[in-house]
Amino acid sequence: MKFRLIQSNDRGLLTKVGDRTYARRKPAKGEELLELPTLFIWVKKPQRYLARCWTRWTGEVLEQDFIYEVTRFREVIDLQGQTCFHQWCSHQLRQEMWTMRGEVVDLSQLSCPEPESVYEANRHKGSSGLQRRKARIIAQSPALSEEEKERLNQIYVLRDSLNQAEGRISYHVDHIQPLAAGGLHHPDNLRVLAAFENMRKGAKLPDAVTGKQEVCERSRSDY
Repeated sequence: MKFRLIQSNDRGLLTKVGDRTYARRKPAKGEELLELPTLFIWVKKPQRYLARCWTRWTGEVLEQDFIYEVTRFREVIDLQGQTCFHQWCSHQLRQEMWTMRGEVVDLSQLSCPEPESVYEANRHKGSSGLQRRKARIIAQSPALSEEEKERLNQIYVLRDSLNQAEGRISYHVDHIQPLAAGGLHHPDNLRVLAAFENMRKGAKLPDAVTGKQEVCERSRSDY
């Protein structure tokens, strides 16, 4: 089953048919008029809710975002304390979120504001960091032999296999010498590392990180 996924902490929660919201992802080709099951995660500490409904693109856009309207509504459940569901790129998690049981919350009395009234202009400025990283990877990728290309590919295959087995993003590909410190995007400088360790390491050199790092040493043959 294909889902539409929207996560928000800066706009209203979907609670009924007719509510409208916006998302950066445009409808896929051929899906412009389709009604799709939608997982809408709304976070505003300490609340964390999941609205399950069906939405359709209205044909409208707000700068770089696309407006969607609820065509059928199912329910809102409480996700408080369940932090793994922010990693909704996993198809397994999407399916679990659609079928899972949870405390149903009646928020139908709430009014979802119109997208135009809560939209923040230039809200995608943060994406420039990702663009800079992609440019840095390209600039710091040396010419690779066919054998090196295969080794690099297998590192990412291993990461993806581990994450699929976990059902969430638990592993990253880490640049041992960070790109920001001049490291190359080369298989000799890459390893699969537990996500929390990679987040803690950041752009530090390995010997600058205190504590034990959980480097993934599992064999590809295990997956």
